[in-house]
Amino acid sequence: MAEARAEADSEGAAVTSPLDALAEAIESGAGLPKVARMAGAALHADVALIEASGAVLAVAAGSPSLERELLAAADGVTLIDLRVADEMVGQLRFRAAGELPEPAVLRMVATLLALEVERTRAPERAGEAVVGGFVSAV
Repeated sequence: MAEARAEADSEGAAVTSPLDALAEAIESGAGLPKVARMAGAALHADVALIEASGAVLAVAAGSPSLERELLAAADGVTLIDLRVADEMVGQLRFRAAGELPEPAVLRMVATLLALEVERTRAPERAGEAVVGGFVSAV
């Protein structure tokens, strides 16, 4: 994959697929807002990432009204629980611009998003573990 990217870069204009752009955003640590935009491009949809607690992590929508519809889970918005192992880490909400994405693409994007949401929660969980250990020690 890196060879293909290097080859495309050496030719001048790199042509990347939306899935490649999503992977690049995650690999570079671009943050959830950019990852959400790239996921939206891969799904051809407006998307929202919601944490398991209900907090909005990122929204990539074409307008404020579309953003409100995603967050309200209005009619036509698809909801997918984001899971890592048996733990629900968040939710993907999206409204496709046309037909729903292929199931394999949707599953791959949801899996990548779940892992990225989980990764961003790691410092919070580590802090909670330290506090829990301190309280137990006292």
